[in-house]
Amino acid sequence: MLFPDRALARRLEMHEAWSAREHARTQAGLYPETGASAQPAAEGYAVFCGRNSPLSQVYGWGASEPVRSADLDGIQAFFRGRGLRTRIRACPFSDPSLFHLLGERGYGVEGFMNVFARSLDGLDGDQPALSGVRVGIAPAEEARGWFERYGADGDWAEPDGVAFMTIRTAQKADTQLFLAWIDGQPAGGGALEIHDGVAALMAADTLPAYRKRGLHTLLLHARLAAATAAGCDLALVHTAPGSASQNNVLRAGFQLAYTALTLVSPA
Repeated sequence: MLFPDRALARRLEMHEAWSAREHARTQAGLYPETGASAQPAAEGYAVFCGRNSPLSQVYGWGASEPVRSADLDGIQAFFRGRGLRTRIRACPFSDPSLFHLLGERGYGVEGFMNVFARSLDGLDGDQPALSGVRVGIAPAEEARGWFERYGADGDWAEPDGVAFMTIRTAQKADTQLFLAWIDGQPAGGGALEIHDGVAALMAADTLPAYRKRGLHTLLLHARLAAATAAGCDLALVHTAPGSASQNNVLRAGFQLAYTALTLVSPA
């Protein structure tokens, strides 16, 4: 059983900082017209992946070190120059100076995200099996087809939702998309990204016609097994508070580490 503390939180938050920075780097190479970029913010990063992108915010800043007013000036200039308010991801274990400074600047809470974690030491290698279901790793074009089929298109990210999800789950370094196939058709998917011994499970979903068949659990255990084989010792999952996927996460041995906040600058 994990003990939630600042050391654990820092590992999880620095994984998120790496993930967002790597996404920006990959997006900039594939779609330079989006202006994707990342700027160091002390130990973390200010990340811009487009004005509509959910990744355009600050990660890892204040995860273990005091923050400075001058650093926030630079962060705000980074986003202001791109036509955005400043959004900062923070966890309860962040250095107290982060919350003091953001309070002085009038930042408010915009959202919450539960962060679940579990140790991979001693993970049972046995995986559940479902008759007629095949699980495999999708190359980029197959991943793109999955997100088109699932309906991820739209202008909610840059250059569009399908391209965003393909980068996030199949084209970014050290990331793979697992698909569950039934009768030759993809029915469910979930991604795994690995960095510095931490494995993040993300983008899990199942087509409506195939839900309540155990695909979510099957894909979860397949990714945990792959993470263990890759030498990871820690896994994490994000869920919105109260979401249905929390049940599967808890049954898989995860525990709530903390609830992360999104803090946004005044208009």
